[in-house]
Amino acid sequence: MTKYILNLTIILFLIPFPGLYAQQQKVIPGKEQDSLLILKEELKLLKIRYTDIGSRFDSLIKAIDKKEKAAQAENELQKLLDEASRMAAQEKETDEDLTVKFLSGVRQQQALNPNISLGGDFFGAISTSGHDFISEPGEVSYGNNGFFLREIEIGIEAPLDPFTRGKSFISVTSDEINIEEAYMEWLNLPLNMNLKIGIFYTEYGPLNRYHDHALPQFDRPRALVNLFSNQGLGGTGVSTTFMLPQVIFSDASSLDLSVQKGTPTEDIFSFGNTGFLYSGQFKNYYDINQDSYFEVRLSNVTGKNPEPGNNLSSVGSLGLSYKWVPAGREKYRTLDWKSELLYSYRKVNTGNIRSIGFYSAVQNKLNARFTAGARIGYSQLPYDNKQHEWDYTVNLDFWQSEFVFARIQYQYNHRNITDFQQYPAGMMPNDHSVILQVCWAMGPHKHEAY
Repeated sequence: MTKYILNLTIILFLIPFPGLYAQQQKVIPGKEQDSLLILKEELKLLKIRYTDIGSRFDSLIKAIDKKEKAAQAENELQKLLDEASRMAAQEKETDEDLTVKFLSGVRQQQALNPNISLGGDFFGAISTSGHDFISEPGEVSYGNNGFFLREIEIGIEAPLDPFTRGKSFISVTSDEINIEEAYMEWLNLPLNMNLKIGIFYTEYGPLNRYHDHALPQFDRPRALVNLFSNQGLGGTGVSTTFMLPQVIFSDASSLDLSVQKGTPTEDIFSFGNTGFLYSGQFKNYYDINQDSYFEVRLSNVTGKNPEPGNNLSSVGSLGLSYKWVPAGREKYRTLDWKSELLYSYRKVNTGNIRSIGFYSAVQNKLNARFTAGARIGYSQLPYDNKQHEWDYTVNLDFWQSEFVFARIQYQYNHRNITDFQQYPAGMMPNDHSVILQVCWAMGPHKHEAY
Protein backbone atom coordinates (compact mmCIF):
# COMPACT_ATOMS: atom_id res chain seq x y z
CA MET A 1 0.00 0.00 0.00
CA THR A 2 2.87 2.32 0.85
CA LYS A 3 4.44 1.57 -2.53
CA TYR A 4 1.40 2.75 -4.42
CA ILE A 5 1.20 5.93 -2.37
CA LEU A 6 4.87 6.69 -3.13
CA ASN A 7 4.41 6.14 -6.87
CA LEU A 8 1.40 8.43 -6.90
CA THR A 9 3.40 11.13 -5.08
CA ILE A 10 6.23 11.03 -7.67
CA ILE A 11 3.78 11.20 -10.55
CA LEU A 12 2.06 14.21 -9.04
CA PHE A 13 5.47 15.80 -8.48
CA LEU A 14 6.34 15.44 -12.17
CA ILE A 15 3.01 16.70 -13.54
CA PRO A 16 3.92 20.43 -13.26
CA PHE A 17 6.96 19.89 -15.60
CA PRO A 18 5.51 18.55 -18.83
CA GLY A 19 7.41 21.11 -20.83
CA LEU A 20 10.70 19.60 -19.92
CA TYR A 21 10.22 16.79 -22.42
CA ALA A 22 8.96 19.04 -25.15
CA GLN A 23 11.97 21.28 -24.82
CA GLN A 24 14.26 18.42 -25.82
CA GLN A 25 13.10 18.81 -29.41
CA LYS A 26 13.84 22.55 -29.58
CA VAL A 27 17.20 24.14 -30.36
CA ILE A 28 18.06 26.30 -27.42
CA PRO A 29 21.20 28.34 -27.71
CA GLY A 30 23.73 29.46 -25.14
CA LYS A 31 23.08 29.54 -21.45
CA GLU A 32 19.59 28.10 -21.71
CA GLN A 33 20.99 24.93 -23.26
CA ASP A 34 23.45 24.56 -20.40
CA SER A 35 20.65 24.96 -17.88
CA LEU A 36 18.67 22.30 -19.66
CA LEU A 37 21.55 19.85 -19.47
CA ILE A 38 21.91 20.51 -15.77
CA LEU A 39 18.20 19.91 -15.28
CA LYS A 40 18.42 16.61 -17.17
CA GLU A 41 21.22 15.46 -14.91
CA GLU A 42 19.24 16.39 -11.85
CA LEU A 43 16.25 14.47 -13.18
CA LYS A 44 18.43 11.42 -13.72
CA LEU A 45 19.69 11.65 -10.16
CA LEU A 46 16.15 12.10 -8.92
CA LYS A 47 15.01 9.01 -10.85
CA ILE A 48 17.86 6.98 -9.38
CA ARG A 49 16.95 8.23 -5.91
CA TYR A 50 13.27 7.40 -6.46
CA THR A 51 14.15 3.87 -7.57
CA ASP A 52 16.32 3.41 -4.51
CA ILE A 53 13.65 4.80 -2.18
CA GLY A 54 10.99 2.55 -3.80
CA SER A 55 13.19 -0.51 -3.29
CA ARG A 56 13.69 0.42 0.35
CA PHE A 57 9.97 0.90 0.87
CA ASP A 58 9.25 -2.49 -0.73
CA SER A 59 11.79 -4.16 1.53
CA LEU A 60 10.36 -2.36 4.57
CA ILE A 61 6.78 -3.42 3.72
CA LYS A 62 7.87 -7.02 3.22
CA ALA A 63 9.72 -6.99 6.52
CA ILE A 64 6.67 -5.56 8.35
CA ASP A 65 4.35 -8.18 6.79
CA LYS A 66 6.73 -10.94 7.71
CA LYS A 67 7.02 -9.65 11.26
CA GLU A 68 3.23 -9.42 11.64
CA LYS A 69 2.72 -12.96 10.36
CA ALA A 70 5.40 -14.26 12.70
CA ALA A 71 3.79 -12.46 15.64
CA GLN A 72 0.35 -13.85 14.75
CA ALA A 73 1.73 -17.37 14.47
CA GLU A 74 3.48 -16.93 17.80
CA ASN A 75 0.24 -15.78 19.43
CA GLU A 76 -1.65 -18.81 18.07
CA LEU A 77 1.07 -21.12 19.29
CA GLN A 78 1.01 -19.50 22.72
CA LYS A 79 -2.77 -19.96 22.92
CA LEU A 80 -2.41 -23.65 22.11
CA LEU A 81 0.32 -24.04 24.70
CA ASP A 82 -1.80 -22.28 27.34
CA GLU A 83 -4.81 -24.50 26.57
CA ALA A 84 -2.67 -27.63 26.75
CA SER A 85 -1.24 -26.49 30.09
CA ARG A 86 -4.71 -25.81 31.47
CA MET A 87 -6.02 -29.23 30.40
CA ALA A 88 -2.97 -30.95 31.83
CA ALA A 89 -3.52 -29.14 35.12
CA GLN A 90 -7.16 -30.26 35.22
CA GLU A 91 -6.20 -33.88 34.56
CA LYS A 92 -3.61 -33.64 37.29
CA GLU A 93 -6.15 -32.23 39.76
CA THR A 94 -8.61 -35.02 38.88
CA ASP A 95 -5.97 -37.69 39.35
CA GLU A 96 -4.94 -36.21 42.68
CA ASP A 97 -8.60 -35.96 43.80
CA LEU A 98 -9.29 -39.59 42.90
CA THR A 99 -6.14 -40.65 44.65
CA VAL A 100 -7.19 -38.82 47.78
CA LYS A 101 -10.66 -40.40 47.71
CA PHE A 102 -9.19 -43.86 47.23
CA LEU A 103 -6.63 -43.55 49.98
CA SER A 104 -8.86 -41.85 52.55
CA GLY A 105 -12.02 -43.87 51.92
CA VAL A 106 -14.10 -41.16 53.65
CA ARG A 107 -16.34 -40.23 50.72
CA GLN A 108 -16.38 -43.82 49.50
CA GLN A 109 -17.90 -44.97 52.79
CA GLN A 110 -20.42 -42.13 52.70
CA ALA A 111 -21.51 -43.17 49.20
CA LEU A 112 -22.25 -46.66 50.51
CA ASN A 113 -24.89 -45.33 52.91
CA PRO A 114 -28.39 -46.29 51.71
CA ASN A 115 -31.33 -43.93 51.23
CA ILE A 116 -33.42 -44.16 54.39
CA SER A 117 -36.97 -42.82 54.60
CA LEU A 118 -39.80 -42.95 57.10
CA GLY A 119 -43.45 -42.44 56.25
CA GLY A 120 -46.56 -42.15 58.40
CA ASP A 121 -50.15 -43.06 57.48
CA PHE A 122 -52.79 -41.81 59.94
CA PHE A 123 -56.56 -41.81 59.54
CA GLY A 124 -59.80 -41.29 61.35
CA ALA A 125 -63.09 -42.84 60.17
CA ILE A 126 -66.75 -42.96 61.10
CA SER A 127 -69.33 -45.42 59.79
CA THR A 128 -73.09 -45.90 60.04
CA SER A 129 -72.47 -49.54 60.92
CA GLY A 130 -71.20 -50.76 64.24
CA HIS A 131 -70.49 -54.30 63.04
CA ASP A 132 -67.16 -55.69 64.24
CA PHE A 133 -66.24 -56.73 60.70
CA ILE A 134 -66.37 -53.08 59.64
CA SER A 135 -65.10 -51.36 62.79
CA GLU A 136 -62.23 -53.58 63.88
CA PRO A 137 -58.95 -53.58 61.95
CA GLY A 138 -58.32 -56.91 60.27
CA GLU A 139 -57.55 -58.60 56.98
CA VAL A 140 -60.59 -57.10 55.23
CA SER A 141 -60.92 -53.78 57.10
CA TYR A 142 -58.45 -51.10 58.17
CA GLY A 143 -60.75 -49.99 60.98
CA ASN A 144 -63.62 -47.60 61.52
CA ASN A 145 -65.33 -45.39 64.12
CA GLY A 146 -62.08 -44.17 65.64
CA PHE A 147 -58.56 -42.90 65.02
CA PHE A 148 -55.89 -45.26 63.73
CA LEU A 149 -52.23 -45.18 62.78
CA ARG A 150 -52.39 -47.55 59.84
CA GLU A 151 -48.61 -47.87 59.71
CA ILE A 152 -45.21 -46.31 60.03
CA GLU A 153 -43.17 -47.46 57.05
CA ILE A 154 -39.37 -47.50 57.11
CA GLY A 155 -37.78 -47.68 53.65
CA ILE A 156 -34.12 -48.59 53.06
CA GLU A 157 -32.86 -48.53 49.46
CA ALA A 158 -29.44 -48.63 47.85
CA PRO A 159 -27.58 -49.82 44.75
CA LEU A 160 -25.41 -52.70 45.94
CA ASP A 161 -23.08 -52.49 42.94
CA PRO A 162 -23.45 -51.64 39.23
CA PHE A 163 -25.38 -54.87 38.67
CA THR A 164 -27.73 -55.19 41.67
CA ARG A 165 -29.93 -53.11 43.96
CA GLY A 166 -31.58 -53.80 47.28
CA LYS A 167 -34.82 -52.52 48.81
CA SER A 168 -36.47 -53.13 52.16
CA PHE A 169 -39.74 -51.75 53.57
CA ILE A 170 -40.66 -52.42 57.17
CA SER A 171 -44.21 -51.75 58.37
CA VAL A 172 -44.67 -50.83 62.04
CA THR A 173 -48.15 -50.80 63.56
CA SER A 174 -49.50 -50.72 67.11
CA ASP A 175 -49.82 -54.52 66.99
CA GLU A 176 -46.77 -55.79 65.11
CA ILE A 177 -43.64 -55.12 63.11
CA ASN A 178 -43.90 -56.66 59.67
CA ILE A 179 -41.52 -56.91 56.70
CA GLU A 180 -43.63 -55.55 53.87
CA GLU A 181 -40.96 -56.04 51.21
CA ALA A 182 -37.26 -56.92 51.32
CA TYR A 183 -35.58 -58.03 48.13
CA MET A 184 -32.49 -57.85 45.97
CA GLU A 185 -32.65 -57.49 42.19
CA TRP A 186 -30.09 -58.28 39.48
CA LEU A 187 -30.38 -55.89 36.53
CA ASN A 188 -29.72 -56.20 32.80
CA LEU A 189 -29.03 -59.92 32.72
CA PRO A 190 -28.87 -61.83 29.42
CA LEU A 191 -32.12 -62.14 27.45
CA ASN A 192 -33.10 -58.64 28.68
CA MET A 193 -33.98 -60.11 32.06
CA ASN A 194 -34.09 -58.83 35.65
CA LEU A 195 -34.10 -61.31 38.54
CA LYS A 196 -35.59 -60.59 41.96
CA ILE A 197 -35.31 -62.63 45.17
CA GLY A 198 -36.78 -61.97 48.62
CA ILE A 199 -40.16 -60.79 49.94
CA PHE A 200 -42.15 -58.66 47.50
CA TYR A 201 -45.58 -57.87 46.10
CA THR A 202 -46.43 -59.86 42.99
CA GLU A 203 -46.56 -58.18 39.58
CA TYR A 204 -50.29 -58.59 39.17
CA GLY A 205 -52.75 -56.05 37.77
CA PRO A 206 -52.54 -52.24 37.97
CA LEU A 207 -52.78 -51.85 41.78
CA ASN A 208 -51.35 -54.90 43.55
CA ARG A 209 -47.81 -53.53 43.90
CA TYR A 210 -49.01 -50.27 45.46
CA HIS A 211 -48.21 -49.76 49.12
CA ASP A 212 -51.19 -48.56 51.17
CA HIS A 213 -50.04 -44.95 51.42
CA ALA A 214 -49.63 -44.74 47.62
CA LEU A 215 -53.11 -46.03 46.66
CA PRO A 216 -55.24 -43.65 44.57
CA GLN A 217 -58.01 -44.07 47.18
CA PHE A 218 -57.64 -44.76 50.88
CA ASP A 219 -58.36 -48.48 50.59
CA ARG A 220 -58.00 -51.24 48.04
CA PRO A 221 -61.03 -52.12 45.89
CA ARG A 222 -63.28 -54.75 47.44
CA ALA A 223 -62.76 -56.96 44.38
CA LEU A 224 -59.10 -57.29 45.43
CA VAL A 225 -59.71 -57.42 49.18
CA ASN A 226 -62.22 -60.28 48.90
CA LEU A 227 -59.63 -62.30 46.95
CA PHE A 228 -56.26 -61.40 48.47
CA SER A 229 -57.13 -59.51 51.70
CA ASN A 230 -56.12 -55.89 52.24
CA GLN A 231 -52.49 -57.00 52.49
CA GLY A 232 -52.29 -57.62 48.75
CA LEU A 233 -50.88 -60.57 46.82
CA GLY A 234 -47.26 -61.35 47.64
CA GLY A 235 -44.82 -63.49 49.58
CA THR A 236 -41.28 -64.87 49.64
CA GLY A 237 -39.85 -66.19 46.40
CA VAL A 238 -38.22 -65.54 43.05
CA SER A 239 -39.40 -63.35 40.18
CA THR A 240 -38.10 -62.65 36.69
CA THR A 241 -38.94 -59.85 34.28
CA PHE A 242 -38.24 -60.15 30.55
CA MET A 243 -38.36 -57.24 28.13
CA LEU A 244 -39.93 -58.62 24.95
CA PRO A 245 -39.82 -57.49 21.32
CA GLN A 246 -42.61 -55.10 20.37
CA VAL A 247 -45.84 -56.94 19.56
CA ILE A 248 -49.32 -55.89 18.49
CA PHE A 249 -48.04 -52.42 17.62
CA SER A 250 -46.95 -51.85 21.22
CA ASP A 251 -44.10 -49.52 22.19
CA ALA A 252 -42.90 -51.86 24.96
CA SER A 253 -43.80 -55.37 26.16
CA SER A 254 -42.71 -57.36 29.19
CA LEU A 255 -43.34 -60.75 30.77
CA ASP A 256 -43.19 -61.29 34.55
CA LEU A 257 -43.00 -64.77 36.10
CA SER A 258 -42.78 -65.53 39.81
CA VAL A 259 -42.90 -68.37 42.32
CA GLN A 260 -43.67 -67.38 45.91
CA LYS A 261 -44.55 -68.84 49.24
CA GLY A 262 -47.69 -66.80 49.93
CA THR A 263 -47.78 -64.66 53.04
CA PRO A 264 -49.70 -66.73 55.66
CA THR A 265 -53.10 -65.14 56.31
CA GLU A 266 -56.50 -66.29 57.46
CA ASP A 267 -58.53 -64.49 54.82
CA ILE A 268 -61.18 -66.21 52.78
CA PHE A 269 -59.08 -66.87 49.71
CA SER A 270 -55.53 -67.55 50.83
CA PHE A 271 -53.12 -69.53 48.68
CA GLY A 272 -50.24 -69.22 51.07
CA ASN A 273 -51.30 -71.55 53.87
CA THR A 274 -50.79 -74.77 51.93
CA GLY A 275 -48.39 -74.20 49.02
CA PHE A 276 -46.72 -71.98 46.51
CA LEU A 277 -48.16 -69.26 44.30
CA TYR A 278 -47.34 -69.42 40.60
CA SER A 279 -48.06 -66.16 38.82
CA GLY A 280 -47.43 -64.51 35.49
CA GLN A 281 -48.18 -61.19 33.85
CA PHE A 282 -47.94 -60.06 30.23
CA LYS A 283 -47.87 -56.27 29.85
CA ASN A 284 -48.15 -54.13 26.72
CA TYR A 285 -47.45 -50.41 26.72
CA TYR A 286 -48.67 -48.01 24.00
CA ASP A 287 -47.74 -44.38 23.44
CA ILE A 288 -50.84 -42.58 22.15
CA ASN A 289 -49.11 -39.20 21.75
CA GLN A 290 -46.61 -37.09 23.66
CA ASP A 291 -49.21 -36.41 26.38
CA SER A 292 -50.82 -39.81 26.98
CA TYR A 293 -50.26 -43.57 27.05
CA PHE A 294 -52.29 -46.76 27.41
CA GLU A 295 -51.32 -50.04 29.09
CA VAL A 296 -52.81 -53.55 29.00
CA ARG A 297 -52.01 -56.29 31.53
CA LEU A 298 -52.98 -59.96 31.39
CA SER A 299 -52.29 -61.66 34.74
CA ASN A 300 -52.91 -64.98 36.43
CA VAL A 301 -52.04 -66.59 39.74
CA THR A 302 -52.54 -70.23 40.74
CA GLY A 303 -52.05 -72.13 43.97
CA LYS A 304 -53.62 -74.43 46.52
CA ASN A 305 -56.58 -73.16 48.49
CA PRO A 306 -57.42 -73.92 52.15
CA GLU A 307 -60.02 -76.54 51.16
CA PRO A 308 -58.98 -80.01 52.44
CA GLY A 309 -57.30 -82.08 49.76
CA ASN A 310 -55.23 -81.14 46.75
CA ASN A 311 -57.52 -78.37 45.52
CA LEU A 312 -56.33 -75.45 43.41
CA SER A 313 -57.56 -71.93 42.88
CA SER A 314 -56.76 -69.55 40.05
CA VAL A 315 -57.48 -65.88 39.54
CA GLY A 316 -57.16 -64.27 36.12
CA SER A 317 -57.05 -60.52 35.54
CA LEU A 318 -57.41 -58.07 32.66
CA GLY A 319 -55.97 -54.71 33.70
CA LEU A 320 -56.32 -51.47 31.72
CA SER A 321 -54.58 -48.18 32.45
CA TYR A 322 -54.71 -44.80 30.75
CA LYS A 323 -52.77 -41.70 31.76
CA TRP A 324 -52.89 -38.19 30.35
CA VAL A 325 -50.05 -35.85 31.34
CA PRO A 326 -49.96 -32.64 29.25
CA ALA A 327 -46.36 -31.76 28.45
CA GLY A 328 -45.25 -28.66 30.35
CA ARG A 329 -48.39 -28.63 32.53
CA GLU A 330 -47.96 -31.92 34.39
CA LYS A 331 -47.65 -30.03 37.68
CA TYR A 332 -51.20 -28.72 37.28
CA ARG A 333 -53.20 -31.25 35.24
CA THR A 334 -53.17 -35.04 34.91
CA LEU A 335 -55.79 -37.75 34.43
CA ASP A 336 -55.13 -41.30 35.60
CA TRP A 337 -57.64 -44.13 34.97
CA LYS A 338 -57.21 -47.73 36.11
CA SER A 339 -59.61 -50.64 35.72
CA GLU A 340 -59.36 -54.36 36.33
CA LEU A 341 -61.65 -57.31 35.56
CA LEU A 342 -61.07 -60.37 37.74
CA TYR A 343 -62.20 -63.97 37.24
CA SER A 344 -61.61 -66.54 39.97
CA TYR A 345 -61.84 -70.33 39.73
CA ARG A 346 -61.90 -72.30 42.96
CA LYS A 347 -61.92 -76.09 43.10
CA VAL A 348 -63.56 -77.61 46.14
CA ASN A 349 -64.55 -81.13 47.09
CA THR A 350 -68.20 -80.50 46.23
CA GLY A 351 -67.52 -78.92 42.81
CA ASN A 352 -66.09 -75.79 41.21
CA ILE A 353 -66.89 -72.18 42.07
CA ARG A 354 -66.47 -69.39 39.53
CA SER A 355 -66.72 -65.76 40.58
CA ILE A 356 -66.15 -62.39 38.95
CA GLY A 357 -65.29 -58.92 40.14
CA PHE A 358 -64.14 -55.59 38.78
CA TYR A 359 -63.26 -52.04 39.73
CA SER A 360 -62.67 -48.79 37.86
CA ALA A 361 -60.88 -45.84 39.47
CA VAL A 362 -60.02 -42.38 38.15
CA GLN A 363 -57.83 -39.59 39.52
CA ASN A 364 -58.12 -36.06 38.07
CA LYS A 365 -55.52 -33.48 39.09
CA LEU A 366 -57.36 -30.16 39.27
CA ASN A 367 -54.35 -27.91 39.97
CA ALA A 368 -51.01 -28.01 41.74
CA ARG A 369 -52.61 -28.84 45.12
CA PHE A 370 -55.93 -30.60 44.65
CA THR A 371 -56.78 -33.96 43.09
CA ALA A 372 -60.29 -35.41 42.82
CA GLY A 373 -60.91 -39.16 42.54
CA ALA A 374 -63.72 -41.70 42.27
CA ARG A 375 -64.08 -45.49 42.15
CA ILE A 376 -66.77 -48.07 41.57
CA GLY A 377 -66.37 -51.79 42.20
CA TYR A 378 -68.22 -55.08 42.33
CA SER A 379 -67.16 -58.42 43.78
CA GLN A 380 -68.67 -61.87 44.06
CA LEU A 381 -67.26 -63.83 46.98
CA PRO A 382 -64.78 -66.44 45.76
CA TYR A 383 -66.28 -69.23 47.86
CA ASP A 384 -69.93 -68.35 47.03
CA ASN A 385 -70.76 -66.42 43.85
CA LYS A 386 -74.33 -65.85 45.05
CA GLN A 387 -73.05 -63.37 47.60
CA HIS A 388 -71.65 -60.09 46.36
CA GLU A 389 -70.62 -56.57 47.35
CA TRP A 390 -70.67 -53.14 45.65
CA ASP A 391 -68.42 -50.27 46.70
CA TYR A 392 -68.72 -46.60 45.61
CA THR A 393 -66.04 -44.08 46.54
CA VAL A 394 -65.28 -40.39 45.99
CA ASN A 395 -62.25 -38.59 47.41
CA LEU A 396 -60.51 -35.22 47.40
CA ASP A 397 -56.75 -34.97 48.03
CA PHE A 398 -54.82 -31.89 49.14
CA TRP A 399 -51.07 -31.99 48.53
CA GLN A 400 -49.43 -29.52 50.88
CA SER A 401 -46.10 -30.56 49.35
CA GLU A 402 -44.59 -33.70 47.87
CA PHE A 403 -43.95 -34.87 51.45
CA VAL A 404 -47.36 -34.19 53.05
CA PHE A 405 -50.89 -34.78 51.78
CA ALA A 406 -54.37 -35.01 53.30
CA ARG A 407 -57.40 -36.86 51.91
CA ILE A 408 -61.09 -36.87 52.69
CA GLN A 409 -63.08 -39.80 51.31
CA TYR A 410 -66.71 -40.84 51.28
CA GLN A 411 -67.60 -44.50 50.67
CA TYR A 412 -70.79 -46.48 50.40
CA ASN A 413 -70.79 -50.28 50.54
CA HIS A 414 -73.85 -52.23 49.43
CA ARG A 415 -73.68 -55.86 50.51
CA ASN A 416 -75.66 -58.95 49.78
CA ILE A 417 -73.68 -61.11 52.17
CA THR A 418 -75.26 -63.48 54.62
CA ASP A 419 -72.21 -65.38 55.80
CA PHE A 420 -68.45 -64.85 55.90
CA GLN A 421 -66.22 -67.85 56.51
CA GLN A 422 -64.18 -65.84 59.00
CA TYR A 423 -67.14 -63.86 60.36
CA PRO A 424 -70.24 -66.14 60.47
CA ALA A 425 -72.42 -63.52 62.11
CA GLY A 426 -75.40 -63.35 59.77
CA MET A 427 -76.34 -60.66 57.28
CA MET A 428 -73.67 -57.99 56.79
CA PRO A 429 -75.17 -54.49 56.77
CA ASN A 430 -74.72 -51.79 54.16
CA ASP A 431 -72.84 -48.77 55.44
CA HIS A 432 -71.81 -45.19 54.72
CA SER A 433 -68.37 -44.08 55.89
CA VAL A 434 -66.28 -40.92 55.91
CA ILE A 435 -62.49 -41.14 56.20
CA LEU A 436 -59.91 -38.43 56.85
CA GLN A 437 -56.36 -39.54 56.01
CA VAL A 438 -53.03 -37.75 56.48
CA CYS A 439 -49.73 -39.11 55.12
CA TRP A 440 -46.25 -37.72 55.53
CA ALA A 441 -42.74 -38.73 54.49
CA MET A 442 -39.25 -38.03 55.79
CA GLY A 443 -36.46 -38.69 53.33
CA PRO A 444 -36.60 -40.12 49.82
CA HIS A 445 -38.98 -42.92 48.94
CA LYS A 446 -37.92 -44.18 45.50
CA HIS A 447 -40.13 -47.21 45.22
CA GLU A 448 -40.97 -49.03 42.00
CA ALA A 449 -42.47 -46.97 39.17
CA TYR A 450 -45.99 -48.32 39.20
